[in-house]
Amino acid sequence: MLKDEKLKHLKGRLNNVTEEVVLKMLRDMLQRKEFEDVCKDEDCLLDMASYALNRLPAKYVATSKGEVYSKTEELEQQHSVDLLSVVTRAIKVVSENDNHDNH
Repeated sequence: MLKDEKLKHLKGRLNNVTEEVVLKMLRDMLQRKEFEDVCKDEDCLLDMASYALNRLPAKYVATSKGEVYSKTEELEQQHSVDLLSVVTRAIKVVSENDNHDNH
């Protein structure tokens, strides 16, 4: 039986590459002129990332070899189109439902 300490260690070694890809795409897209008026505070960014991540498949890796394979897979055209579509939708949905006053 695995002890809690070992489980925490194992969990810490897992990495969802999709999180990194979504955050980088959000960063790049939010620099576009069409999104200049979109709120970019931490809560909105987390909402956008969460929206996108909940609609995309997770890509977990535990080794650098797995990360290289997964990042190579990112370059597939359909995956890129899906990612772009989902992240764009995330920005629009969150910005249209932004209801806080600290901008």
